[in-house]
Amino acid sequence: MIFPLVVAGIATLVTLLLALSPALVWRGARTRAWLRRVLWLHAGLFLLHLFVTFPAALGWVGANLIRTRPQERTYAGPRLDAAGSVLVQSWKSLEAEANAGAPAASAEIVAAAAARARRIPSSDGVVLRAFRLEAKQEPPVATVVLVHGLFRSAMELEPIAALFRDQGCECWLVELRNFGGSTKTTFTAGATECDDVVAAVRFVRAQPGRAGTPMVLFGVSLGTVAVSLALPRIDGLAGVVLDAPIDDMQAAAVRMLGFDRAGDPRRWFQTWEPWTSLVLTAYEAWAGIDLASLRPVDVLATLPVDLPMLVVGAGIDERAPPATVEALFDRMPMHAHRRQLWMVPDSKHGHVFLDKPAEYAERLRWLLANLRR
Repeated sequence: MIFPLVVAGIATLVTLLLALSPALVWRGARTRAWLRRVLWLHAGLFLLHLFVTFPAALGWVGANLIRTRPQERTYAGPRLDAAGSVLVQSWKSLEAEANAGAPAASAEIVAAAAARARRIPSSDGVVLRAFRLEAKQEPPVATVVLVHGLFRSAMELEPIAALFRDQGCECWLVELRNFGGSTKTTFTAGATECDDVVAAVRFVRAQPGRAGTPMVLFGVSLGTVAVSLALPRIDGLAGVVLDAPIDDMQAAAVRMLGFDRAGDPRRWFQTWEPWTSLVLTAYEAWAGIDLASLRPVDVLATLPVDLPMLVVGAGIDERAPPATVEALFDRMPMHAHRRQLWMVPDSKHGHVFLDKPAEYAERLRWLLANLRR
């Protein structure tokens, strides 16, 4: 609860100090009367800032300033070594290159990474940045459109793309609006980000020789929301992978605002009721959306019974807790042999493909062996 109090206190203190400045000159009864009026006024202003200014400002930030984390804003595309393997990049590797003032890879590798970038038009004038990672074989087993999570970029997708490529797939690493090198606009928590997934699929299918290639969608965290909400608008999918799936955006937003992990400095930004509801109401007003309507769990319950579906969850996950992942999976209508749930108790949110790459590859092998054609 300290976060709203601190913000309201600072906002009140700014005008209080300005208002008290005449008291340095005035004396006597006039000063005392002035001080009483100023203090009563600012007691009211404190409450106004606490219950109106703070939630309105935080809601505006959520709608307008959600971006890729600074640690990976310099990401410029996936790199392959001479043998065609992905040179997976990370925050640590990008920081090391920034400190050294030069890329760790050769100029040829860096240039090839940049050349993999594509520009994909989406809705509302948004243009997406995506990277095509060519398959190790032609024709590929499938084309895979991969979508990252909140505050991330295509860099997050490199490890899972490497696993797909090892099994003969062509991969498209898509950056949603507001993230990476894509257009900056209002963040809508999946409401318009799903348009980006639809646009990416259409773009990939329009590439030479890809109209008849099986299409797989992969999403992690926020990417699962965009993918799930896009699914009813995409025909002929061969398979879907949802990693750390979000079931309900309103419930997920409440969990994120109430973040309370011991020892984590982000606890300082935790909000409680009534501020959680006030912030989310303000965010909805700024973004022009209704969070309660963004329920991937309801959409997933309407999918075809023969669509292969792999759902991956983590045991240490406040954003997509195991119980919500299991409930989401239970509502899916697919036949038992067409869906698979994999829960990893000792992994964190969106970390399973980093923690268990060999086992993850086995799960992808199952999916690719059972593609809908």
